[in-house]
Amino acid sequence: MSNQDDFYYTVRFSFHRDRGGILPPAERERLSDMLWAELTDVEGFGLLGIHEGTMLSEEAFERGLETESFTLDAALAPRERDWIKESNADWVLYFSDESTARRGIELLKKSGLGMASDPLKEIPEDWDAQWKASFMGIDIEPHWVIRPPWNRFVGDLGTKRELVLNPGAGFGTGNHETTRLCLEEISSHLVQGSNFRVLDFGSGSGVLAIGAAILGAHTIGVEIDPLANENAVENARLNGLTGATLPKFQEELTPESDPPYDLVIANILRPVLMEFAPALVSRLKPGGTLLLSGLVEEDVSHILGRYEPLLGQPVQTIRRLNDWRALVFKKRA
Repeated sequence: MSNQDDFYYTVRFSFHRDRGGILPPAERERLSDMLWAELTDVEGFGLLGIHEGTMLSEEAFERGLETESFTLDAALAPRERDWIKESNADWVLYFSDESTARRGIELLKKSGLGMASDPLKEIPEDWDAQWKASFMGIDIEPHWVIRPPWNRFVGDLGTKRELVLNPGAGFGTGNHETTRLCLEEISSHLVQGSNFRVLDFGSGSGVLAIGAAILGAHTIGVEIDPLANENAVENARLNGLTGATLPKFQEELTPESDPPYDLVIANILRPVLMEFAPALVSRLKPGGTLLLSGLVEEDVSHILGRYEPLLGQPVQTIRRLNDWRALVFKKRA
């Protein structure tokens, strides 16, 4: 038996296309269950995995399988969380040793559902090391430097502040234009000390909530993905935030009965901003600031039409960076 960390064997399985290339999910599931049962030993060797077919969300959009063609702030981060499953794709199977791979080929042939390739010996790539080498940090002029924990800033920051970010899988590096726009708006004009309350809706890696907390605000991040919240908590601690300065990250909005916020941030896609407009505005104190981003030019008129009536006055500022927009509103006092 080989050491699965040293190398593995792959087998490609192409389903017959006589049904239009689509095999009912139940049949695929039965085949997968049978392979796992027959080819995996008690120590977890044998069949190591089945890649059942995925595609990037952009490709899914082009095929009409997704309504949105991009995921915000994936930036340089690993893209695993931006893939969707393709129900009629071929499989790639991973085995710890050649003999099990050949047993798998025989079982696949007996299924009559497709053709299997000969096993191919491969050496695993160190994706984590490659990822760390690819992201060494970014400067966001004039106020911020964002650095991963493996490459902390060395030298005189001057008037800048360091924001330490371990992006995790697809939660964002801070490199996206919308994040830059929001960070600069926060640092230039908005956050005003420890009594300043900030709500970051769709907080992801926590970069905006953490940035506001570094500036002294009391901050809450809302993100439906629990894995992203775990990543955000880790990032907050990497920045030395503790006690009252430590942002809270949760999966649901705070109750409307809670004290309102001086600043509400939502850097997220237009459909979500449209849906949650009343909820976000209701949590903003009179005279407070609403910062919306994740938008391109054609989104702006829709957002203005939705939010201006709720806030009682027109947009205050539209910030631009390349194709992206950030809108700054004030709620009527």
